[in-house]
Amino acid sequence: MKKLQIAVIILSFGFIGFRIIDPPKHSTENTELIQCTQLNGDGCVCHTIDESPLVLTWVEGPHDLLAGETALYKVYVSGGPALGGGFNVAARYGELAAVDSTVKYLDHELTQMYPRPFPQGATSIYWEFSYTAPTDKRQDTIYSCGLSTNHDLKPNAYDLWSYGPKFVVDIRHSPTSVDETQQIATDFKLIGNYPNPFNPSTTVKFSLPSATEVEMLVYNVAGDLVSRVSPTYLPAGENSFSFNAGSLPSGVYFYRIIAGEAFLTGKMILSK
Repeated sequence: MKKLQIAVIILSFGFIGFRIIDPPKHSTENTELIQCTQLNGDGCVCHTIDESPLVLTWVEGPHDLLAGETALYKVYVSGGPALGGGFNVAARYGELAAVDSTVKYLDHELTQMYPRPFPQGATSIYWEFSYTAPTDKRQDTIYSCGLSTNHDLKPNAYDLWSYGPKFVVDIRHSPTSVDETQQIATDFKLIGNYPNPFNPSTTVKFSLPSATEVEMLVYNVAGDLVSRVSPTYLPAGENSFSFNAGSLPSGVYFYRIIAGEAFLTGKMILSK
């Protein structure tokens, strides 16, 4: 019995040492079904409990599709330690699918099979996926959650994560079925900023389902807050904020529109 216990201890230490010093290929592959988006879960709580403002997560792709149409999307993660990254994406109604071998569909969410290293010198990373619009809905929502890690292969407090803004997809059942002139929003939506790239000013447009107080925060790629538009009471429908970056250097910036408990995030490029 004593020899068996010693053997188990030796094997255990050997296994742990192997994992830390020289992990095999795909040793960090997800082996459990993990749900992290706001649709299904509570964030990347196996790393840290609370969402971090130093990490930005967002989805890019078409906001308007025909019923049954498939399109390519990207989910981005920026900021934080920026050495390794991961993500989760979920859709309320539509169908998601991986487009490369490093991504798989688990427990109703797309996620990476193992953390992806950030490119050298880069502060953001992305994954591609496909989305197919449902045939029996007028609108769908894509949810995202992004993780930025120190890439030591161990979940800890140095890893940071954030939810991405809800990405709304309007679904058309014929090319003319959506009233493009509708003025009152049915959801909190980001229209985008124009011009983009810009120098030194741009206008960020968004729509509100009802009158509420709204503010805008602007971050650089390191996650530092560089500008703020104070809370302003705005009516329902399309609204906008003007942003002047005359005192800021050229580069990529992220803005967050906050209305009550909801927020939307977009990317803009200052080119001087």
